[in-house]
Order: sequence, then C-alpha cells, then structure tokens
Amino acid sequence: MMKKVAIIPIILALAVMMLIYPQKCLDSARYGLELWLTAVLPSLLPFMAASFLLLDTGVVRLIAALFTPLTRRLFYAPGEAAYVLAAAAVSGYPVGARLTAELYARGEISEPDAQRIVRFTSVTGPVFLTGAVSTGMLGLPAAGAYLAAAHYLSAILTGVIMGLIDRRRHPAPSAKRYALKDAWVRFKADAASCPPIGIMLSSSVEKSLWALLKIGGFIILFAVLLELLNVTGVMDALVWLYSPFASLAGLNNAATQAFVAGGVEMTTGCARVAALSADMTTKLVLISGIVAFGGLGIHMQTRAVCAPSGLLPRCFGIVKTLQGALASALTALLLNVFPMTRAVFAFVPDTKTAAYSGVIFALAVLVILALIKLWQRVSPSL
Repeated sequence: MMKKVAIIPIILALAVMMLIYPQKCLDSARYGLELWLTAVLPSLLPFMAASFLLLDTGVVRLIAALFTPLTRRLFYAPGEAAYVLAAAAVSGYPVGARLTAELYARGEISEPDAQRIVRFTSVTGPVFLTGAVSTGMLGLPAAGAYLAAAHYLSAILTGVIMGLIDRRRHPAPSAKRYALKDAWVRFKADAASCPPIGIMLSSSVEKSLWALLKIGGFIILFAVLLELLNVTGVMDALVWLYSPFASLAGLNNAATQAFVAGGVEMTTGCARVAALSADMTTKLVLISGIVAFGGLGIHMQTRAVCAPSGLLPRCFGIVKTLQGALASALTALLLNVFPMTRAVFAFVPDTKTAAYSGVIFALAVLVILALIKLWQRVSPSL
C-alpha cells in the first residue's frame, strides 16, 4: 500500500512535465512508435506467432524430454528451457519471458522452474546486435560477432550460476521429468487432438499481437521518460551519483551519461555510447553491458508479458545486473584474445532480413502442422 502511495507524486510530476514540455514528449513518443513499428513489430511477430504454434502442437514436450538431462545439470531447470532459450535467442526481448509465462500458464512447468527459466532466457536477438548496433550505430559489422558471443555466453553463465544457487537452496527438483517414450505418447495424443490449423494460427497471431502492443506501449513510454529525465536535469543527477563508480572504471562524464541512459532505455543508451569519441573497445564493453542488462524498459516489458499468467519474476533486476557484468567482462576478454578485424562476418542481417526469416520460420511451422494433420488422417491408429 505504501509503495502505491509513494509512487503517486512521481506520476503527478511526470504528468506535469509532459504538459510543460509537450513538443519534446511528442517527438520522443514518435521516435518510440517508429522504433516499434519499423523494427520490433516486423522482426518479432512472425517468430512469436510460430513459437506459439509449436507450443500448441506439443513439439515442446519432445524437446523437453531430449534436453532435460542437460538443462537439469546446467541450469537446474527442465528441458523446456532449451526451447525457450533457442526461441528467445532467435527473436529477442521479451520472447523468452512470454514463452515461459505461456508454459507456466499451461501447467507445463512449475513456478520455481518458470522463475529460473525467465532469468537466463531474457536475451536480445542477433538482428539487434549485428544489424542495429554493430552496423547501424557503430558502422563496424565485425563487432556483431563479439557482442553476440558475449551476450549469449553471459546468459548461459547466468543460468548456470543461478542454478547452482537454487540447487543449494532447493535440493529437490520441482518439475516433473519426462521420459522420451512418454513424451512421444503425449505428443501423438496432442497431434491427434489439436484444433484445425486455422484456429491455432488465429490464436497464435492474436496472442502475439497483444503481447507486442504491450511492448510497443512500454517502448513509447520509456522514450518519453528518458527525454523528461534529460530536460529536467534528473539524468545529470543520476550521472553525478554514479560518477564515483564510473571514475574507477575510467569513464568520463559523457560515457557515464550514455551508460546511465542505457540503464533506462537500452536502444537509446547504445546509440549514445556509439556516438562517443572513445576507443572501440570501450564502446563495445559498455554496449555489451547495456544490452545484457536490458534497461528498465525491458524489465517492465518482461513483467508485463508475465503478469497475465500470474508469474511475477523475482530478483530479475539483480540477475540482469549480473548478466550485464558478465557480458562486459566477456566482451573485453574476447577482444583481447581475438583482436577484431573488419573482414569478419561480411553478412549482417538487418530488420528486413529478420522479418523475412521470421516469415520463413512461420511457414516452416505451418508445414510441420500440415504434416501432423496428414499423419493423423493416414495413420489414425498410431
């Protein structure tokens, strides 16, 4: 109750600031809307819809049966974590959280396992790292390989570390274990009882659009919030508070301000770091930490997509801070061990490529569904 009362003055102050700076708020809202409409929506919708389709077919149970021995040892999590991590790594924020919430709502995973999975499957996609950041902001496509490697390795290491902690606190696995034979029997039952493809497709697209609308709202809101923090001087105060720690890392005021901005809104922070006059190693280390942390906007998106299922991520900010630190350290290590050259990885996907690959992925899922339906008709006795 006290938390809700305490936040009222903040909301009122934001409303007043919007009235005082209407043009700046409008411009930043347009920027957020354009970012969502041109980058987020076309790249995430096909992947998210296809992922929901796969959930409806029961394929995830087969994946869980195959990977449970590995994921239990690595992450102290069920095999569904492998599917969620793969889908999130292809798609980006906040697909991992949305799929975890869906699995939890369906009763496929327990609440403790859902908490574990959402912590280390909250990752961005390769399109953002290699396309938007490396090529678009830095003008250096080769940097994408370092950012991507550090990002996904940091997520895996975070899952391993949190799994070790949970293993000590909760010695007994909380999730059911799947035998491959039992999973195959359940998969055949799901294939026989799944609704028509049109109904599943409609449901998947509807759930994906609702989730993406929430994401778009948060992108616009935090774009406005970041602009208000700048014009009111709050950002300068945050930079001043953080400056003692930044000076230990050798960061000047401009780099500190860009890094703090990334803690609020990831994309804007990355763009500001890329515009610094610092060396490329410093830029990549800072950007890697920002992207792995995600910014408050990503944190709020994660909570928003999890809330309808009743899943409330705990210690999410702490875990993402750990992942951000690991990502920065891994980036510095990779750059030291493997010096960067501009010739590395000539092909870099952009937003259009992501949309096209998402459509191809969705079509592949539809082919799988058609084969399942054909198998159901040809072999009704199986």
